[in-house]
Amino acid sequence: MDRAVIDRVVTERVKRRIDKLKQIHCLLSIMLFVLTFSFCSYTASDLKLINISLSHYGIYNKIGAIWNVSLFIFGITLFVEAYINIKKYSLHRGLRYLFGLSIICLMLTATINMTHRIHFYTAYIYFIGFTLGMFLFGFNLIKVDFRIGITSIILSVVSVLIPVMITMWLHSFAIPELTHTALIFNWIFITRYDTRYKNFLKRLGL
Repeated sequence: MDRAVIDRVVTERVKRRIDKLKQIHCLLSIMLFVLTFSFCSYTASDLKLINISLSHYGIYNKIGAIWNVSLFIFGITLFVEAYINIKKYSLHRGLRYLFGLSIICLMLTATINMTHRIHFYTAYIYFIGFTLGMFLFGFNLIKVDFRIGITSIILSVVSVLIPVMITMWLHSFAIPELTHTALIFNWIFITRYDTRYKNFLKRLGL
């Protein structure tokens, strides 16, 4: 067999393995957050989601360290996924800084005790920054890949409107925060499995 053909086959195999590892990384990260949240909710059963923010888990004696470490891992995962998406579609590097700033603020939120006002400022910057990053990602992508672009825009808008409406209704933050996180997970999942997602939309006639 020609050497060039062998090199091409090996390269394709390596690429498929890397893609597989990226997919596994995505799924494991989502599972880690879900399992950590479930464990913390079970352990801190006296904390009612309808009355608290998720930051209360971070100051709860038994689970504070576990929750805050999970936020660090979650933040790294979000940045990695955002970086991969930006690189995959060759978008403007400025998006990296926006996503990076929002993730730094998420980590600061995990580090700074919620008794300090700055804790809430960093949480708001993360919320706004990552959502804005999703919107700009979709806006810049819409001419290149309309389906993924418009999906990113829709998810970014929904990830602001729904949590805000839930907050106004319940006057608490935990459920809106979980809603925002779930929508981000949807964005990550869709961009990770973009080919399958687009094929699904095509079958629906979209």
